[in-house]
Amino acid sequence: MSALNPRTREGLLWLLGALVLAIAIGFIGYRFPGSHHEPIVGALIWTGRLAFLVFLIPLFASPTRKLFRNELSTRLMRWRRNAGIVYGGIQSVHLIIVCMMFALMPEPPTEEIMVIIGGFGLALSVAMLITSFPRPTRFLGPKLWKWTHKSGFYVFMTIYFYDFVVEPILLDNPTSHLPWATLTLLGMLARIVAMVPGSQRGQPA
Repeated sequence: MSALNPRTREGLLWLLGALVLAIAIGFIGYRFPGSHHEPIVGALIWTGRLAFLVFLIPLFASPTRKLFRNELSTRLMRWRRNAGIVYGGIQSVHLIIVCMMFALMPEPPTEEIMVIIGGFGLALSVAMLITSFPRPTRFLGPKLWKWTHKSGFYVFMTIYFYDFVVEPILLDNPTSHLPWATLTLLGMLARIVAMVPGSQRGQPA
């Protein structure tokens, strides 16, 4: 690893930490899935929630930077790249658990449309992880890199919006995921507000 440039070395360390953390969280979810879930589903839920918490950094980083030019927004922007690597690492473990669920359960508790969208999103998350390092980024080129990362971001934002906001309403239990739904809606609202002309603060004259 000493032959690698500092940025790649730092990214690999973050990736290693993410993999270890995701495996540990998945194991906890497997051992304590709750009374209404199979163990493998518990592992899936726990790693999915962990990934969502990391997703909050890129969700809030850009709009916060546009709306508030302060130390916090600057720090969020610095964390965004490493958060992407951590997110990709967690989603890689999540993807393995998804495959295990389909292999072990004859009737997985999933909807066909969400399997398709989720599978596409997980494939994009792996692509985003690989292209978070300098060499793959240069190989991909700026336009394709931007398309890959933006597509992955919006696919997952759509998934979280459906899982935490839409689906509970459809199931007539809108408060079942209230904390997660609140964070998702706040992040989406911040992005909408940041797009309004004149909303940026602290811009140079």
